[in-house]
Amino acid sequence: MIQESELSVSKCCEILLLSDRRYYRWINWKEPENRIPWNRIMPEEEEEILKAARAEKLCDLRAAGLMVYGHETGKYSCSISTVQKVLKRHMLAAPYEPPKRKRGGKKPEVRDLITAPNQIYCYDGTEFCLTNGLKVQVVPILDIGSRKNLKNGVFVKSFTEHDIINLWDETLFEQGIDTSKLYILSDNGSQMKGKLIKAHMIEKWFVTLLYARPYTPDDNPWIEAFNKSLKHHPSKPDVFETVQDVIDWVELHRQLHNDHPHSALGYVRPNDEHEGLGDNIRKERQEDLKVASTARLEYYYESKAVKKESVEGPVVVHNSLALC
Repeated sequence: MIQESELSVSKCCEILLLSDRRYYRWINWKEPENRIPWNRIMPEEEEEILKAARAEKLCDLRAAGLMVYGHETGKYSCSISTVQKVLKRHMLAAPYEPPKRKRGGKKPEVRDLITAPNQIYCYDGTEFCLTNGLKVQVVPILDIGSRKNLKNGVFVKSFTEHDIINLWDETLFEQGIDTSKLYILSDNGSQMKGKLIKAHMIEKWFVTLLYARPYTPDDNPWIEAFNKSLKHHPSKPDVFETVQDVIDWVELHRQLHNDHPHSALGYVRPNDEHEGLGDNIRKERQEDLKVASTARLEYYYESKAVKKESVEGPVVVHNSLALC
């Protein structure tokens, strides 16, 4: 059409109200290249993730647990989302429904205090029922800063202020910390808010006592979440026949909980966080991710060079770090 009218490309574009740039972009259009991101995990890493996911002894671990396993064994280093994507790609991920958003009032002003272990403890009671109908009360004590289960009290039928006083005396004596800077959060139960325990905790241990509002479990969500794990953990026995069975389970759960990576700690174990090792572990994982990222970048350029060589012939492979 342009040759027949002897008009230039610019003139034709002007008549058609089309810019020259768009015209040349249209006639030079190419099929978009399916680009692979340079930081994509290598096939070897993906194979190790799949091996771990299919291993019988690791079958109970979620994506976060598999991420921790990879860092600790050195077999692969990646984020939780990467592990989750690999599991979904190979149909190994369990279906997930996001939890419904909780609604409630204003929470107590304690979150600013949670900056390190041994700064704020919390506790509450929960009950178990034996096969004969007898109720057993369990009172766990939790360090919110490290999420470590410090101690548990087990009482038949109910517990008194004196029971809680003895439980706290044992716990604080074992921890050996400066209790004058310690805060303790609990609900408004008579065993936690009575005059006797208030006087004992303030006059002997010099702690600061904090209380959640009635009918507001969100004020102390840390101990509520712990009690949920205590009662619904996969390893929990189906029934309890004796009080000793409850004591054995509470102690086993304490070991399982304290040695299991916790999401609130960046998937560091509560035992390690309580000992002050959390920052170093998280820092080492960041270094592992940097090393893995560099290896993937090198793999990306090597794969790209091999692909280009197969199409165009031998090429010179440049140093991947220099190209960065």
